[in-house]
Amino acid sequence: MSVRGVVRFAAEVPRAVVTLARIERSLRSEDLPSTCRRLGVGWDLDSAAPPASQRAVLPRRTRPAVVASRLVAACWPAGDTCLRRCLLIGHRLRELGPVLRIGVRREDGAFFAHSWLEIGGRSLDPGASAFATLGAAGR
Repeated sequence: MSVRGVVRFAAEVPRAVVTLARIERSLRSEDLPSTCRRLGVGWDLDSAAPPASQRAVLPRRTRPAVVASRLVAACWPAGDTCLRRCLLIGHRLRELGPVLRIGVRREDGAFFAHSWLEIGGRSLDPGASAFATLGAAGR
């Protein structure tokens, strides 16, 4: 990584910490759509459309923000959940119009839930295709 990249990454870490603290507070006191609105992240919790099968390609300039967000979420005391990570990355990429999606699946009798981001109809998470979206699960 270049010196400029290291400087950008170092500047992104404290931003991610502050933002994740705001996300934590919001998740504990508000509903998810309100939290998404506050963060500038779209949400699609009703669509029965399957997860996007194509991967999103992010602009290179977003890499420090995404890497810093993943690092901070991985060390977060309340846990590294996919929802917290998606909200944090979605907030940092809000100018790209990210949309939060949530899905569920059953495997060997166990129930799993997962959240992911889609940008421009493409997923940031290749594992999203293993889940049925909430809208489809409710039908």
